[in-house]
Amino acid sequence: MSTHDFFFALEFSSQGVSATLLDDLASHVLGHLGSSSSAVPGLAEALQTAVAEGAAAGAHRCDVQFRATNGALDILVSSNGGRVWQTSLAIP
Repeated sequence: MSTHDFFFALEFSSQGVSATLLDDLASHVLGHLGSSSSAVPGLAEALQTAVAEGAAAGAHRCDVQFRATNGALDILVSSNGGRVWQTSLAIP
C-alpha cells in the first residue's frame, strides 16, 4: 500500500491554459508516484479536449484533480464545470 496520500487540484480560467503545461504537470505528479504518462492512456487527449472545449465556450476554464489514497490515483479532467475524462490507477 502506498503512503502517498494527497489531493491536488488546479483550476485554470481567464486566458486559458496550454495542454502542454497540463501534460507536463500530470507527468510530474505521476513521476512523483513512480509512474509515467504512458501508464494513463487517454490523459493527454483528455487534457487537449478540456483546453479546446474551454476555448470554444469562451470561458476558458479547465480543472484538473489528482487524488491519491489507499494505493490508487484518481485523475479527473473537466472543462467549464463538465467532466471530460476520469480514470483511476494503482500506485506502484
